[in-house]
Amino acid sequence: MSSIDEKSCPALVLGVRMQLDVTTGEPVLLFPEGVLHLNATAHEVVSRCDGRTSVAAIVAALAAEYEVERDALRGDVLECLAALQKRKLIHFKP
Repeated sequence: MSSIDEKSCPALVLGVRMQLDVTTGEPVLLFPEGVLHLNATAHEVVSRCDGRTSVAAIVAALAAEYEVERDALRGDVLECLAALQKRKLIHFKP
């Protein structure tokens, strides 16, 4: 697995979808092997993984929304995306 290019556009892998848990109302990723409960940060990142929005644009949007420096968020976003990529829940489009 290569390092994440900030120009690439993350998208959910075919068969993976995000929805709210019917019992708790919390965001989850559903995939053939199970369910992954998302914390607030992961939910904000995954909700922007549409295959058209670049990693850099995701960082910029979150920085603007939460009024923090991009550099302060970049590490968290990249860590989240790397963890999802490792679990084969997202892929990157050039």
